[in-house]
Amino acid sequence: MKPYSNLKNPEYLWLLLILIVSAVLRFWDYGSFSYSNDELSALNRLHYSTFSELVQKGFYVDGHPGGIQVFLWQWVKYFGDSEWAVRFPFVLMGILSVWMSYKVAKFMFGVSAGLFTAAAISFLQFPLLYSQIARPYGSGMLFCLMLVYFWLNIFFGNYGNLNRLKPKITHLAGFIISAALCMYNHYFSFLFALLVGLSGFVAARKNNVFYYVAAASVAALLFIPHIPITLNHLMYKGVGLWLGVPDKTWIIGHLYYIFDESRYILVVFLLTLLTLIYLNRKSNVNLHFRLYLGLWFLLPMLIGYIYSLKVSPVLQHPVLIFSFPYFLMLLFSNAGDTITKNKSILLTIFLLCGISGTALINGYYSKQHFGEFRDIARQSTQFQKEYGDDSLTKAISVNSPYYIDFYLQRYNSEMKFDIYDIRGTEGLQLLSELVKNSRKPYFLYALTKPAPDEGEDIIRSVFPNIVAMKEYGGLSSLTLFARDKGYPWQLAHRLTEIKMFVTSLNEDSLVPEAPTEAQKAFKMDSTAEYSPGIEIGMDDYVGMKNLVIAAETALFSQQGSGGDLLVISVENAEGKSIFWKGSAANYIETPGKWCKLINTMKIDQEISKGSKMKVYFWNKDKKVLYLKNLKCRIYSQ
Repeated sequence: MKPYSNLKNPEYLWLLLILIVSAVLRFWDYGSFSYSNDELSALNRLHYSTFSELVQKGFYVDGHPGGIQVFLWQWVKYFGDSEWAVRFPFVLMGILSVWMSYKVAKFMFGVSAGLFTAAAISFLQFPLLYSQIARPYGSGMLFCLMLVYFWLNIFFGNYGNLNRLKPKITHLAGFIISAALCMYNHYFSFLFALLVGLSGFVAARKNNVFYYVAAASVAALLFIPHIPITLNHLMYKGVGLWLGVPDKTWIIGHLYYIFDESRYILVVFLLTLLTLIYLNRKSNVNLHFRLYLGLWFLLPMLIGYIYSLKVSPVLQHPVLIFSFPYFLMLLFSNAGDTITKNKSILLTIFLLCGISGTALINGYYSKQHFGEFRDIARQSTQFQKEYGDDSLTKAISVNSPYYIDFYLQRYNSEMKFDIYDIRGTEGLQLLSELVKNSRKPYFLYALTKPAPDEGEDIIRSVFPNIVAMKEYGGLSSLTLFARDKGYPWQLAHRLTEIKMFVTSLNEDSLVPEAPTEAQKAFKMDSTAEYSPGIEIGMDDYVGMKNLVIAAETALFSQQGSGGDLLVISVENAEGKSIFWKGSAANYIETPGKWCKLINTMKIDQEISKGSKMKVYFWNKDKKVLYLKNLKCRIYSQ
């Protein structure tokens, strides 16, 4: 019987069904969501006419091997840069990964183990998500599975017995090609290939060690042209510039991430595994395969974790997708070989529960998985047409102007933002000057990545109202502020005011403004470092989540207040600060004029009993300045 020709065989029927499921889940809507930041970064580095330019400017300075960038360079030339076209080969590789996971798991533990492993990879969000974007994660998972498949065929025969025959040339060639693809794909797939390669010396025997060393050597030789580039990458911090150092709970968090961060999916897996253990309680499993799988899964994670702590942060969920399938194979190693009636029923339930868990219960297709660019460009273009470009001051926080311009061009918009980056002190200062110098009625503010919370407070000091706003899963946002029109900030954010507190300031000092506009206010100078403030117990808010504290004051200074701050501080019962945020006056003030200083702090965790909140103005540089109307409001979301 030819392989896969007899569709009456339940093994092949099940495999066909699982592949259809994986194809439907991956092709569904795959081109309808915005390119991610990483995808746009790759597209931005394809605009070169020669290969040498692509190397020098496209990936020599990127921090990733050049394999995927070279592939995209050719692919986009022929098929264009639409989401549907660029992501298509990666979706195909994701589907092939499901098939290869079946073959690898079947080789080690039998048909049932292969089918349950393939079923899990078909519906879990982790492999699904990274099969739908044009980055080296779905491709690397496929290349690593191919590598392991050929590695197994070199050293082992049926039922896990050591192979006593000379390796087939096709298996050696497959190993060489797969290893080279892993090395050129991503440095973590390179690491995985290295670990698998070293594992071969444990399994090698006289009949295959020479051929294996020769094959590994050829694979290494194929990477020689890339070595100068890799040496440069080792000097380049790359993602370490923005990735945080993993904490002590990161590994546990990653295990939870594998299961869609869903208790439902965890329960489905647990019940399935317990049932399989019961159904195969008399079966024997190859222990040496389990040891290989355990090491292949754990070592990349531990190496990445230690490297992130000691050298530079590199650990994030997608880089561990290359070793992820072997964790599932380890889990399903007890599934056995034969597909019985009971196993077919269990596999049906497992597949249906998994699909419904990912697609329906966890709402995979309705979630915002990455930062948004396309809809921000569309909405911005709409605002430009509706209000006129001359009425809009525009600021966006984006890694490169190309990322938003890519989509603006799709909508035939020639819009240019006034600033493209508000990170750090320099970025906030640019935003501050833009806000203070603007004479336009509207301010368009877009975020495509994390940005300082102070940005919105700075804008609100001059543009207090909101005409329209849209959030994209907490990963991006777009807000149209206005001087006079629209809704108050708290209504636009659907906040419910719980209580307002006002500080008693002795307004008995004459502000040296224009003689005809003299006002009385509270004066601070070198003798007053801290203003009178608000101090309240927070026991009334114990057990409440998602509180928002908004403080504000009117400020006047003839020469500028320097680094002075409007402070919100929440302390626990022991007096230790658990939340603290200071809003710098220098971002909003204009010497010789009254201005509004705002500080907004979000509290996303429960407050403990005995906590206190303090709001005050810190005259850090002890300059002469004047305050009025220092108040604070507490809102619930």
